[in-house]
Amino acid sequence: MNVKRVLAISRKNLRSLKHDRRTVGFLVMMPLLLITIFGYTFGGEVKDLDVYIVNFDQTPADQSAAQALINDLATRDTMNQVQVFGPDSADTAAVDASLAKVREAKAWALMVFEEDFTADVAAALEALRNGTFSMPGSFRVYIDGTNPNVVSAIMTDLQTSIQKVLASPVYGVVPPIAATPELVYGEDAEFIDFFAPGVMGLAAMMVTFMLSIISFVHERSQSTLDRLLSSPATEGEIVAGYALAFGLVGLIQSMVILLTAVLLFDIQVQGNVILALSIILLFGIGNQGLGFVLSSVAKNEFQAVQFMPIILFPQILLSGVFWPIEAVPDLLRPASYCLPLTYAVEGLRSVMIRGWGVGDVWLQLTVLVGFAAVMLLLSAYGLKKRR
Repeated sequence: MNVKRVLAISRKNLRSLKHDRRTVGFLVMMPLLLITIFGYTFGGEVKDLDVYIVNFDQTPADQSAAQALINDLATRDTMNQVQVFGPDSADTAAVDASLAKVREAKAWALMVFEEDFTADVAAALEALRNGTFSMPGSFRVYIDGTNPNVVSAIMTDLQTSIQKVLASPVYGVVPPIAATPELVYGEDAEFIDFFAPGVMGLAAMMVTFMLSIISFVHERSQSTLDRLLSSPATEGEIVAGYALAFGLVGLIQSMVILLTAVLLFDIQVQGNVILALSIILLFGIGNQGLGFVLSSVAKNEFQAVQFMPIILFPQILLSGVFWPIEAVPDLLRPASYCLPLTYAVEGLRSVMIRGWGVGDVWLQLTVLVGFAAVMLLLSAYGLKKRR
């Protein structure tokens, strides 16, 4: 082996990088961006979960076990008590209205304390002192079960508060008490049911975006795109043709994922499968347009590849694919609501786990239609300028 030739080849490659400022910036900034997002995201805990509380307990507030629990929960970051109906304002209408918020996905949970809650706790405590058994004091917790991490966070916080409040000198020892969870959605759901919609959205994004950005750059370098532009086809027709092709590729891959998940893992599909796949198709078309727009600033396939982690990783980490958005730190959470994948995943979960229809996922559909329309218009505009 000739060392001089090896060193000469190395110097040649380094010199080419020196003149490619975009690549140098990518090599420096991309690791910094990734470690920052990973660090902040993995360091976050589930918090700010909107909950409603209806407290029928008639015991005076300074002696009420229910009120003591409510006060302790208010000091924690996990749950945000949107509204607490006290003994004077608690009624069946308050329960129905609060439960409707959970069913509409405008709140994560509802807690209901009955009139005799404190009396039941006191009876259980007295039974413990006498060495006998009494039914434990209990309260109902209605939870949106579409996300297992959220269910776990709420129940863990409740158990922590129970242990803290009821072990205080007021009660002497910890009496039997039970927080009875009732899942509004996803009663028999497992983690795969929560995970599958995220994987479907992720697969559609990766396939359509990567295929489109690399294909466009390749066709431009081979002058195929110029030949298309010299044909009678309009810019809109060219963009629509590519969008339909790559959108269908993403749709077919999602169908394979969905079919495999149903057959092998028995995942839940409570809603309309066609609606779920329509969400995927819209999202795929939007990502195809995004790939086309970014390909216009890439000179070759190598530069095109550099856009992939910049687009993919933030969406993978911040869009609720693997953990709830409520676990994303406050600093990064606004970015989550600016990412199209957030709405695709939320729409898919709402259809597949909650069983929602078009009228329930109108927001997600509107965002995805807008995303696809804007990206396709920008793509057509870019082609027009090139022509």
